[in-house]
Amino acid sequence: MREPAIDPDVARADIARRIPASVSDRDNWAIDIFAAFEALSIRPTPENVCAVIAVTEQESTFQVNPPIPGLPAIARREIDARAARYKIPKLVLNTALGVKSPTGQTYRERLEKVRTEHELSVLFADFIGMVPLGERLFGSLNPVRTGGPMQVSIAYAERHAVDKRYPYPMPGSVRDEVFTRRGGMYFGIAHLLDYPVDYPEMLFRFADFNAGH
Repeated sequence: MREPAIDPDVARADIARRIPASVSDRDNWAIDIFAAFEALSIRPTPENVCAVIAVTEQESTFQVNPPIPGLPAIARREIDARAARYKIPKLVLNTALGVKSPTGQTYRERLEKVRTEHELSVLFADFIGMVPLGERLFGSLNPVRTGGPMQVSIAYAERHAVDKRYPYPMPGSVRDEVFTRRGGMYFGIAHLLDYPVDYPEMLFRFADFNAGH
């Protein structure tokens, strides 16, 4: 039997209704979530929608680029660890971090102020591309590996993007797109729901979640 047609307006309204009332801009979150379901040919069933909402709320509380406490210290430890691995003296590393970046601030100044993975990703991309020591430490690989409201793996998104189902123009890189709401939700939903399984029902407990929405 053919499944009933989906009314996009009804589906988007149902998604918005299930998003916590404390979330601002629920309608636009619902638009991006439904667009991902449509592009991936995944039906917006209550189970699928609630799975996406639960993961997004857990990973980012519906923030496109959620702040991470202590991120400057975490990033500096990663840089120091790599410098130690390659036997780079601290003086050389500190000199490199003191170089003025394209923003007019030094890399050290920017590093001390980063709050989100997106800001850190941009900083590392600049550092790798502009400072010779950056390429020595990281090669061509940006060490920020996840991003967006569902904290999806950027490597997964880059692999998944080749199937051409992404429904939006992509003027920049896949990495850039992961840090947008529409891209973060699309690749996050693909990672969560767009794969074959050998069991008949989703292995997720919805009773408590649905009780509050």
